[in-house]
Amino acid sequence: PAARWSGPDWEEVAPGISCKILASDAARDRVTMLVRLAAGVEYPSHRHAGTEELHLLDGELWIEDRKLLPGDFYRAEAGSQDTRVWSETGCTCFLTTSPSDSLRP
Repeated sequence: PAARWSGPDWEEVAPGISCKILASDAARDRVTMLVRLAAGVEYPSHRHAGTEELHLLDGELWIEDRKLLPGDFYRAEAGSQDTRVWSETGCTCFLTTSPSDSLRP
């Protein structure tokens, strides 16, 4: 039988926020990952160093005043800022972004 592919493990990067890095490209300053937010968790405000593309897989995710549902796609341009990102239900998303994004106070 063929060997089953074993992906990377989930890593908790902050309380209630876990990531699973799928691919990274340092030369292009890009990272592709799965991100999981627990119910009631808010992601820190941040400025995008590069284009961010997010596909919501399950749960609900709010970005500012926009509610994303499973299957929804969100794109943010370099230099833009997400002030409030949170999930009331918990969620999992597929995310391609820059690892150089800066967190805002």
